[in-house]
Amino acid sequence: MPFKFDEAFEGHTMPEGALPVRCHVLQASQASDLENYLVESLPECYITQKQLKSRVEETEFTPSQILANKLPDTGNVMSGDFGEIITMYFLSNERPEKTTLLKKWKYKQDRRKAAPHSDIVIFHRENSDSASENDFIICAEAKQKATRSKTYIPISNAIEGYLDDKTGRLARTLTWLREKAIDQESPKRIKFLNRFTVDPTIEYLKHFKAVAIIDRALLDNEITRQIALPHQDDSFEVVVLGIDDLKTFYERVYSRAINEVTLE
Repeated sequence: MPFKFDEAFEGHTMPEGALPVRCHVLQASQASDLENYLVESLPECYITQKQLKSRVEETEFTPSQILANKLPDTGNVMSGDFGEIITMYFLSNERPEKTTLLKKWKYKQDRRKAAPHSDIVIFHRENSDSASENDFIICAEAKQKATRSKTYIPISNAIEGYLDDKTGRLARTLTWLREKAIDQESPKRIKFLNRFTVDPTIEYLKHFKAVAIIDRALLDNEITRQIALPHQDDSFEVVVLGIDDLKTFYERVYSRAINEVTLE
């Protein structure tokens, strides 16, 4: 059964003076289930099962060795990747429509660096064979803060990224994703992306998000900072997620993913 983000994360009781943002915190009783879900889901963000099996057969390395060669080392890149990945799953799972996830981390040229362009792009097509005005894209900028810092302000930085997405980066990202699909994906995936790139015969909706993933111990301080927020409506909102012991949590997810990955 798929992990239910809407049941695992609950609305945060906002402190006095908090920013007008949507804020959810992971319930302690759901942390283990979320960890297990991410451990199982993480490998596919970096390498498909087909590719993993092929590399195991060709190199005689174990699945764990192949996956470890794709994942970032402990540090800022791992933290950033995790923030993007959990944002992708959270935003996708809360939608009632069927969505398609572009797991762009598998296109990385260097595992030690962040993937380029917009952080998260989620697609919905109402009809697989024709364009619809109900088709949409969710484009999100994700920033994670797992340790104390006086200078790093994740909500503000996420908003800066949103402004980049809105003013051109999303368009460049879609072109890049189509190029990667031509290079590595199936004709079906290329045709799917054509709807949003070379052949937008009917306009589709764009929903932009600025998302901050923050350690619970730091959460209230971050959501009460004096930050100028852009206007929020159906086309843009700020979302904040709080997770206890965030650094330990995401490092354990990556470690377990390597140790527990298997060939289906």
